[in-house]
Amino acid sequence: MSKLKLMYDVINTMKDKEAIRGTLNVEGIKDETKIVGFVNEFEKNLSTGETKVKINTELDYNGKIVKHESQTEFTSLGCHGHHRHHGFMKHMHHHRHGCIEGHDDLKCAGIKEKLTKLAYILNILNQIKVDEKEDQSVLVSLNLSDIPDEVKKVFQERMSQHPMPEHHEHHGLMKELFSLQKPEIQFNLWISKAKDVEKIIITIEGKQDNDPNDSHELTFKAELNLLN
Repeated sequence: MSKLKLMYDVINTMKDKEAIRGTLNVEGIKDETKIVGFVNEFEKNLSTGETKVKINTELDYNGKIVKHESQTEFTSLGCHGHHRHHGFMKHMHHHRHGCIEGHDDLKCAGIKEKLTKLAYILNILNQIKVDEKEDQSVLVSLNLSDIPDEVKKVFQERMSQHPMPEHHEHHGLMKELFSLQKPEIQFNLWISKAKDVEKIIITIEGKQDNDPNDSHELTFKAELNLLN
């Protein structure tokens, strides 16, 4: 099965949907201790922008347990034609202005950095494995064990441009992830016969070596289930 044709069919199927709903579960374990648990139940009408979100979070931040639960309903104005167009043009103006004035070095990176990222993307595409089942569903898998230093640098620069408070749960989680030495990253995507995305699981495992006497084993798992 052609990888590009499969991706094309999946994108078109998802693009034509009127609504999406599902659940995102994230769990982080450090030395057999759960340090983060996150459950997000969501439902969004892609035509009107009406969105319902229910979030449950549990964190162990430096020995301090924090639990949070919230439920929110809102409408995204960006889903309406005029606002979406205005927002897109505003984004393009900001991008162009940054490149001309030199205020956004990351977005206006040189050709060498862009080619490095392009080569990494093509390498990922080459490593993707596609397993078609008897019922015509498909399992797409990818193992990312070797992330080039150039790509790590790009992510770290993006984080530094959008700093978060030290107590922010996302800051702590990302800080833990970027501290892993040679992480094993496994990506699995389940696609139905109708080319609907049913489930995505991402697992990250690795060792955190702060110093010779301070080593930790970390495992992070994110599971997205979409209800079609």
